[in-house]
Amino acid sequence: MSYSIIALSFLLSAVLAADYPITWDSELEEELPQEFSSRNSDQNYRLPGDVIPHEYDIYIDLYFDERGDRPFSYDGRENIIIQAVKENVKQITLHANVDRINGYSVMTEAGTPVKIDVDQPMIIEPQFHFLRINLAENLVQGQNYTLFIDYTSTMNEGPMKRGIWKGSYIDDDNQERFYATTHFQPYNARQAFPCWDEPLYKAVFKLHLSRPSNFTTSYSNTPISIIEDNLSDRIRENFFPTPKMSSYLVTFLVSDTFKVIAEDTSFSPPVRIIGRSNTLGLADKALEFAVKMTKYFGDFLEYPYSTLHPNLNNDHVSSPDWASAGTENWGMVGYRELYLILNSSETIMSVEHYAATLVSHELAHKWFGNLITCFWWSNTWINEGFASYFGYIATHEVFPEYELHEHFNSRYLQASLSFDSGTGTVPMNHDVNTPAQVTGHFGTISYSKAAAFLRMTVDMITQPTFRKACQYFLRDYPFEPTDQYDLYKAFDRAVREDGTLNEYLNFNFTHYYDVWVNQPGYPILNVSIDHATGEMSLSQERFFISASASPTGQIYPIPITYSTKTNPGFSNLKPVYMMSGEKAVLNKAAGEEWVIFNHQQHALYRVNYDDTTWDLISEGLLNEPENIHHLNRAQVVDDVFALMRSQRMTYEKGFHILRFLRNEKNYHVWNPAISGLTWLRNRLRFLPESLAEFDSIVLGLMEYAIEELKFEPASGETPTVSLTRQEILQFACNIGHQKCVEDSKQKYSAMMDGAWIDPRIRRHVYMTGVREGGRQEFEFLLHRHEQSNYANDQLEMLRGLGATRDPQLLTEYLQLTLTKSVRSHDKLNSFNFALQGNPENANTVLEFVKNNIADIRVAYVEDAPPTPVNSALSNLAAYLDEAGLEDYEKWVQNTQANTLQYNSALSGIRSARQNNAWGEANADMILSAMKEAQDSMPGGSATVAVSTALLLATAVLVRFA
Repeated sequence: MSYSIIALSFLLSAVLAADYPITWDSELEEELPQEFSSRNSDQNYRLPGDVIPHEYDIYIDLYFDERGDRPFSYDGRENIIIQAVKENVKQITLHANVDRINGYSVMTEAGTPVKIDVDQPMIIEPQFHFLRINLAENLVQGQNYTLFIDYTSTMNEGPMKRGIWKGSYIDDDNQERFYATTHFQPYNARQAFPCWDEPLYKAVFKLHLSRPSNFTTSYSNTPISIIEDNLSDRIRENFFPTPKMSSYLVTFLVSDTFKVIAEDTSFSPPVRIIGRSNTLGLADKALEFAVKMTKYFGDFLEYPYSTLHPNLNNDHVSSPDWASAGTENWGMVGYRELYLILNSSETIMSVEHYAATLVSHELAHKWFGNLITCFWWSNTWINEGFASYFGYIATHEVFPEYELHEHFNSRYLQASLSFDSGTGTVPMNHDVNTPAQVTGHFGTISYSKAAAFLRMTVDMITQPTFRKACQYFLRDYPFEPTDQYDLYKAFDRAVREDGTLNEYLNFNFTHYYDVWVNQPGYPILNVSIDHATGEMSLSQERFFISASASPTGQIYPIPITYSTKTNPGFSNLKPVYMMSGEKAVLNKAAGEEWVIFNHQQHALYRVNYDDTTWDLISEGLLNEPENIHHLNRAQVVDDVFALMRSQRMTYEKGFHILRFLRNEKNYHVWNPAISGLTWLRNRLRFLPESLAEFDSIVLGLMEYAIEELKFEPASGETPTVSLTRQEILQFACNIGHQKCVEDSKQKYSAMMDGAWIDPRIRRHVYMTGVREGGRQEFEFLLHRHEQSNYANDQLEMLRGLGATRDPQLLTEYLQLTLTKSVRSHDKLNSFNFALQGNPENANTVLEFVKNNIADIRVAYVEDAPPTPVNSALSNLAAYLDEAGLEDYEKWVQNTQANTLQYNSALSGIRSARQNNAWGEANADMILSAMKEAQDSMPGGSATVAVSTALLLATAVLVRFA
């Protein structure tokens, strides 16, 4: 995707520009450029904007298996108060993606019918999900009308297609229980009821649900106002009106046995966790997250949750099935059960760690996304960027034990730098129109880059000014759609009032905001230092991971921070200088010493230094690492791998710098190191001797960390230490670390004899135990999976089962993904586990795909927005050798030519061949660079020689097994 300076390129842009002109109270700063494009073919997916809704009154009758003629279906009737906002409107256009429209009518406010065009009363356009109702007379502009629609439809099977969908679970009595719930973001409310299904069209929703009388109380955005129990074997629950909000935020849950499983009634409204009946008492940790973060946001924003609207609930639903981690429906957030049912005796630390950020993220949306909403999905970054930022930075204030402010780097900053280094990335504010484009914009740019941009901006303008800007933004636009210009105005007002940017001469905040919001990519800062004089020459250019990418000339406003050996100040995050041009010169004290730019890697740029300075940094990292902040040590690792890949640094130089990993045990340093080493390792996958030598060197680098972390969690250790052990040991066991493998086997054997294994180490124990075992070990974990009441532990067991080396067992495992034993949202993950758990599994997976492709398409839900079958077939190629690729390619071309996966599968095959070819061409160079770096370390050569001999023997045994 490409960035350009774009403004409101949506369908109503011209109207809004006229009705609500964008003005600026600044005389000193230039205006943000705005471009308005004409309607193109993709924009035909957008509503015309000549009629708007004000209020929906929706009746939905939900039927489960009690209705033999139409099981798991629903009947709907709705009255929508609408208004024409233009003259001469004779056609009402809205979204509808239901099975059947049974009837419709339009009435004036006085109750007089509006005549319908008898020749062509209704047009349905499935491609655009449009329902067009043609009138015989014009609507009067500004007058209210009531649109009535009667319709019927069917629940989707599972969450993947979203809309209204049905799920099930097994209760304590081994009975299957059903529930129906909703997932409408971003364009799926139209599956539940015809509506204006774009975020711009905010309205009030009054919901009326009927259900079987034997089902439990239903839940929605608001509490129940009236219950009607005089229906035959059915009950209707009528809910209080919602706030004025977008259609995608409407939600409900109708269930067999769901109930409140944890609550705090000291709040108004009460904070409640709702889940399946057999999770009662297992949501206390999730409740703690929700209660404390609700209070935090109310205090920070000076806008308590209870004041947002009198009818809102503060419910959090733990759903056995959910298409995403969580969804911010106003008043009733939906989550994948994996993240709400937590138990320190059963939950892996990485899940608990992420759950804290997830609950906070979804609660932040109550203000950023629900109270104010992006005008159109081009501005998704406003909703998601704020929620992602607060999910880590705010949660750290309330739960400091998780150290989330530091994990922000690996979760968002580094992810953004990696993703945004391609030639086809898009800006945060990017024009989207089609459903596929909209879905695609919910990704790294809107979440990770936007969050990193906000943190970078907070460092510049200070936290108090940012807080003030947030409050202005929310107070100025409650219950309204907003865009990047509204947000800019709030920032600009707060910055001017506080003067927090006055110290930066000639710095233009408008230009800063415009470039980072509306341009793609990010810069690399090139630093050349004359240590004799202390002069530091800086230059910048857009960074591309591809060495062949053409320069763009794009210049970014960069916040500059730096530390030196004699003057370290890594905790000082406010920039000392704002670099707005291509070049700049700064000065430090004369003298040869390491210099490191970008304190704690808080700003969105990479750094490359002259050779002398890199050598000084390398020596500092090796000999005095404690003097360099661990987040900057992590930054060096992250940057070095990117610089080597982009050919800005030789591998010889890069691995010389990375020697310090041999003495490193910090999570934040090892996280990008494992990522970078895995990237290289994957390209050596089919060169067994080279791979064995590579692994031996890597294991040598990891030995100190493994010895320090040990194989058992220590009493009172921090969550970050637990996460470090989890990542280090999983990687070490996977590449054959002998002690790790033996320890895991012993623990797995003890577990089979009834011993409890700490969940913080279960991942590698499960994987290694199954990989090194046979049917007995496999069936033990499978039975444990079937009996577990914890979705997070079940997922880890699926990961472990996928690591089996036995082709028959692997096929049995893959067959499970076609059944209810594996939740629909876990099917693609489970498929990938079979590839990731063991390198020799790929051919077995290929045979499974060839023999079961039709069933895979059904079970994995091939037409779901995330296109899971496309991903599965594309991912498979990366694990096949050339013989496997030839077999796969022939099968795809001969049997899959007219399928949705044809192009993605062939693209995956091409990428796999390119990766394998790169490995063959560069293996010797990489190994030579790694060995030379290790040879310069005391005892390096001997360690590598012993490890290589062991791994070479293992490689031969695996190859010919």
